[in-house]
Amino acid sequence: MFNYFFLFPGVKCGGVLSAPVGHLSSPNFPRVYPPYTECSWLVVVSEGSTVQLTFQEFNLEYHDTCEYDYIRIHNGASRDEGNLLGTFCGSQLPPNITSSWHVLSVIFHSDKHVGSSGFLATYRKDICGGVLTSLSGVITSPDYPDNYPNNAECHWLISAAPHSTIRLVFTDFQLESQECNFDYVAVFDGSSQEEDQVRHYCGTTKPPDTTSSSNELLVVFKSDFNIGGRGFKAYYSSGECQDVFTAVKGNITSPRYPDMYPNNIICQWNIQLTQGFRIKLFFRDLELEEVNTLTEECDYDYLAVYDGQSTRDKPLGRWCGTNIPAPLISTKNNLLLVLVTDRDTANRGFSVSYIGSKSYLCIG
Repeated sequence: MFNYFFLFPGVKCGGVLSAPVGHLSSPNFPRVYPPYTECSWLVVVSEGSTVQLTFQEFNLEYHDTCEYDYIRIHNGASRDEGNLLGTFCGSQLPPNITSSWHVLSVIFHSDKHVGSSGFLATYRKDICGGVLTSLSGVITSPDYPDNYPNNAECHWLISAAPHSTIRLVFTDFQLESQECNFDYVAVFDGSSQEEDQVRHYCGTTKPPDTTSSSNELLVVFKSDFNIGGRGFKAYYSSGECQDVFTAVKGNITSPRYPDMYPNNIICQWNIQLTQGFRIKLFFRDLELEEVNTLTEECDYDYLAVYDGQSTRDKPLGRWCGTNIPAPLISTKNNLLLVLVTDRDTANRGFSVSYIGSKSYLCIG
């Protein structure tokens, strides 16, 4: 009996890359890569950092859905489709990619025929700043939650899809407090540091939630030569990860629905109707990660609904798994939906419909 692996031995390559700067390439680059190749690289840098990946050369067999030879890039480990940042083939250079956290995986696959010259890419640890294009992500000061270093300067440009906006929410904040002359975070509505658009923050009071007026938002952090603090942590979301609904009825779905939603996101959808209306919410579909079997709570991925405009308003429920909740009715003219996902295990997500009516005022 013939051995399949003798006939088609294939090539395996890859490994764990932990240096702050490095490169990866297809086998034999720049010569033609072999058939039946499976390579997997896991780039791991220090906590609080991100990974920036840049392709210098790229030439793989082309297919309109990249089913033959391809590169796949994931936030974190590659086992969950929700971590997928992109699949690439052909001869066009993939865009520069910045991970949402300190782990990035790169998968290279070739099938049995039609090889090409392959690819060459470099990566580097970016401890402070970068261009962020994910639907949602986290920004932290260097070394967070330990004290940030002196004389630091970081620039994060959050870039969303055209015609969308960006929401920025600080969840922790502790900087030196001296009228923001020394250590501060500045938030610019756009991509440039124009003084008439800037807001500076320091001390221990969390900055207010910010929504950009365009598809770009710039965050700058600076520290001077002495006296530090724990720093800050902030979440951002953009595009299909947030929206405001003002029509009397509508539909809301998780990002990429009915395909798997991304990992590690916090998305918010506000339903804001005129005074005198109340909102009835119907769940059409729900498929999120199941409850934590130890706590029996929705500790991993969940959808929460609040009776108002913010998470400080009364919660109406928090759901995960696949059980469809009963319809909900607001007590006022606003509802807030929040989707939170962790770094593992993505599913189809959710689909809901809503309708506003003044007749609900006589209920209950």
